[in-house]
Amino acid sequence: MRAVLIFNPTSGISTVTEKRMSPEETEQTILDGLRAYGIEPEVFHTTPEDTGQGLAQQAVKQQAELVIAAGGDGTIHAVASGLVGSSSILGIIPTGTMNNLAHSLNIPDTIPAACTTIANGQTRIIDVGQINDRVFLEVAGIGLEAALFPAAEEIKSPGILSTIRGSLEGLITLLRFKPPQLSIQFDWQERKPYKALQVTISNAPFYGMHMHPATDILMDDGLLDVIVYTNFSKFEYLRHAVSISQGRRPFQPKVKRVRVRSLRVNSSEPVEIQADGKVIGNTPATIKVIPRALRIRVSGKPAPGLHDRSTNAITVQSSGREQS
Repeated sequence: MRAVLIFNPTSGISTVTEKRMSPEETEQTILDGLRAYGIEPEVFHTTPEDTGQGLAQQAVKQQAELVIAAGGDGTIHAVASGLVGSSSILGIIPTGTMNNLAHSLNIPDTIPAACTTIANGQTRIIDVGQINDRVFLEVAGIGLEAALFPAAEEIKSPGILSTIRGSLEGLITLLRFKPPQLSIQFDWQERKPYKALQVTISNAPFYGMHMHPATDILMDDGLLDVIVYTNFSKFEYLRHAVSISQGRRPFQPKVKRVRVRSLRVNSSEPVEIQADGKVIGNTPATIKVIPRALRIRVSGKPAPGLHDRSTNAITVQSSGREQS
């Protein structure tokens, strides 16, 4: 089997090690873990110019059957974007700070266990979302959520000063934000008006700072879960954000939740939109699900973001061919 490892040498420290390792040590540990199962990958390193998408597309052109992303959620998103629609299988070794995608798919967060999953696990086929021309794996957001993401990224940065700075920036953004008037069309039905702080479109059950907006969001159901925050006060929004970030039952006094294949969002004035934590422009926005778009290696154990069934599993033969 032809394999490629796309490694982010600047990824944050996570639970993958018991001690702080250098990028070189982390890379060597990953290679040793894969070689223990007879996987000898060609290694590509991400750069500021290519965070993984271009490298993944290159691997597809080289007919790599297995493309392994080693890094945080940003690296995994970039690599996955380059694999969408291809026959290559994505393997994940989570070495970031949040590792939301690994958590959603129940992929282990230690290097040896992640390598075992890649070698001996199952290949499942998952959906991805698309907002305008941008693919997302976890979530797209319109409104306050998109405006707050820069502050959230600052909070995640190392150091107490970054946490304080990000918290203050987030509080200021929250207090200044005015809910826009939106017009939303679900699955090309009649448009309806909403005055909402934000619209969250989830493909995965976890995103951002371990936000968990609902307990039954699946990545293989052919649908997107849309949550419209209608008429929230700022205090109610804070209560809700704290609740879903701590895994408690969401505080949702004024939430509309629907499952759709597509939606169209217009606004009375431009409103920021984000995809997987990156601000990508303003409304209007067209969002849709791309069903069964990405092959991904998982442990085979029950996962929060997957149907618990074997019919979506694919076995990988030593020749690299797939059989249903």
